[in-house]
Amino acid sequence: MNEGKNESTIVEQEAASTINSSSQIELVESTQMTVKKKKKTLMIFAVLLCIILVCLIVFVIIIFGDQKKEKVEDKQEVQSQYRMSGNALEDFDLTFLKLENEDKNIIYSPLSIKYALEMLSEGASGNTKEQLDAVIGDYEAKKYENSANMSFANAMFIRDSFKEKMKEKYMNQLATKYNAELIFDTFSSTDTINHWVQDKTLGLINNLVDDVNGKQFFLVNSLAIDMDWNNIIQATCNEYKRQYSVRYAHENYSAGIPTICDDKYSSLAFNNNQMNAKAVEIGASINRYDIINELGEENIRNTITQEYTEWCLLEEERRQKESDARWPLAPLTPVDEYVNQFIKELSENYQQITSSTDFLFYVDDEVKAFAKDLKEYNGTTLQYVGIMPKEKDLNTYLQEIDAENITNIISQLKEIKLENFTPGKVTKITGMIPLFHFDYDLKLMDDLKKLGVQDVFSESKADLSAMTSAKGIHIDQAIHKANIEFSNEGIKAAAATQMFGWGAGGGGFEHLYEVPLEIIDLTFDKPYLFLIRDKNSGEVWFVGRVQQPTESN
Repeated sequence: MNEGKNESTIVEQEAASTINSSSQIELVESTQMTVKKKKKTLMIFAVLLCIILVCLIVFVIIIFGDQKKEKVEDKQEVQSQYRMSGNALEDFDLTFLKLENEDKNIIYSPLSIKYALEMLSEGASGNTKEQLDAVIGDYEAKKYENSANMSFANAMFIRDSFKEKMKEKYMNQLATKYNAELIFDTFSSTDTINHWVQDKTLGLINNLVDDVNGKQFFLVNSLAIDMDWNNIIQATCNEYKRQYSVRYAHENYSAGIPTICDDKYSSLAFNNNQMNAKAVEIGASINRYDIINELGEENIRNTITQEYTEWCLLEEERRQKESDARWPLAPLTPVDEYVNQFIKELSENYQQITSSTDFLFYVDDEVKAFAKDLKEYNGTTLQYVGIMPKEKDLNTYLQEIDAENITNIISQLKEIKLENFTPGKVTKITGMIPLFHFDYDLKLMDDLKKLGVQDVFSESKADLSAMTSAKGIHIDQAIHKANIEFSNEGIKAAAATQMFGWGAGGGGFEHLYEVPLEIIDLTFDKPYLFLIRDKNSGEVWFVGRVQQPTESN
């Protein structure tokens, strides 16, 4: 019985154990399924999170990319087509001539304007500075040494009560980098500024400023020259009022060398005879006709021997008929001696150069150009260059040209040297250059605005925080005055002019050979442009146009 009970108990225990194991298995399986569901959920969440992050990154890239693009576009907005790449002739130098292209005399100094812009840029920040620097580009102001004939000066005039608001660093930059004077004044009148300008422009510019009311400072650059030509343009008569001439022995050519007697200049019909102007004359003769080689020495000898022999026979007959013992005549030169001398003088004509003064020139179908160097001062040689369109009116010509065109003309200027003239010809240069004297007030502020320099003239936009701590400071006036006098004056010594032989002493016999002649006319009788430049660096000091030269008295 007990054994049966025990067996039953064991069976029940085994059954219960089986039930418990089954439950545990179900629990484990249930737990595993739950874990799998949670992992799947986490995975889905992670994927969604990644997608969201990627979207955010893309969005940020797009936003910042747009901002970067906007910044690049902003940079492009302050780029200027008039940007200077250096100190030589630039489109900037001609721009004001184009912007104020009117039928009137114009003169201004690109060099002075560049200096003023650079000094202003030193005190500017932000977009104001970017606009200024977009024009200034790679230009770097060069220092020039002053003398009695050349004055170059910078100054900043500051109202006494505004001194504390000026930044020390900026004022130090002006003084050290630009040799600028710092002048503090009550601004009770314009006298301090105008007297300084008058002194620094060698007395040529007076009354630059006519009002100082409400102004806190004036940034000023002044430039003036009073220079002589190496040689005057047109020579003066000697003490006998003798005008020199060029004549090639035994060649049918002669030319007068321009001279002035009694200070009376020539009268030039200028601008289609609308007015007469005082003018100086230039001239040159260059002989590249090798007549001995061209005609052959033997042929020339034969011709002259025959003609001179015939002439001597006739001359002997004449002398016998008109002989007077009281006035014996010199014997005639022997034929061989005369012919040898004739050949010698004829050969000496070849490669002869005579010029009234030193000058350079260029002529083509469109323009004629005249250039002349001024005397060197303190290591600086300035050169005057005049360019006149031959067919087009000056207004049209100015709108079509750029710095490259003018540079090309300057590069082709020729000196009065044999190699610059046509072989096999005698070249004769004649010309008249009008004298002029005028001044001009440039519309500088309006012109600079057209060049893209705008913010510095706006009270709400100007940023001159590198110059002053004061707010609302801007430039409300930009003045540029200039004048010029083009004259014949220079070193009081004419270029050496040589008279050539008038033929052998044959008692009146002469044979003249015709020569091939090329004539170059350098007369400036229409409106034209000019510039005065540093011959070595190419820096342009002055630019202008001559519309109405000085009228003759």
